[in-house]
Amino acid sequence: MKREVQAFMDAVADDKLEHFTAETTQAKFFADPDGAMAPLAAFMRQQIGADQLAQAELKLTDTAVSVRLEMSVINLPLQDTKTIGKIMETNEEQELNVYAVIETPDINVSGLRIDALAPATTYVDQAQTADQSLHDWLNLQIEKLQAAASNKEETDVKKK
Repeated sequence: MKREVQAFMDAVADDKLEHFTAETTQAKFFADPDGAMAPLAAFMRQQIGADQLAQAELKLTDTAVSVRLEMSVINLPLQDTKTIGKIMETNEEQELNVYAVIETPDINVSGLRIDALAPATTYVDQAQTADQSLHDWLNLQIEKLQAAASNKEETDVKKK
């Protein structure tokens, strides 16, 4: 699945992409991240099959965490699409990839982590491998969030 870079940028700017949003709590997400993300992965595969650009988001309702799957030509969140023209040739056609994105102040200094899962067609054709990549990525992000919470508890203890 490919797009000309400028056409991709224009489509995102004009919000010509399909959106899916789900919600859960942090406890449920930590307990079953694969289950929480399964509807998002299914939605992304459906949109790839329909040759549609898409973004799927899981919001954790009791904390400031957003986990997304996004299609893009580069590993930048869709809200930063304007930057693409400064980095890439806009008249070239590029492969679309599916990226996993997490946004929360506790993930790192920038509050954002984005990683490629697979080219869009591979995300569909090799679903089991792509799901394993998402599984591994989710578990790593959860470990980081749990470590941040633990560190915060240890360092924020009031001294008597």
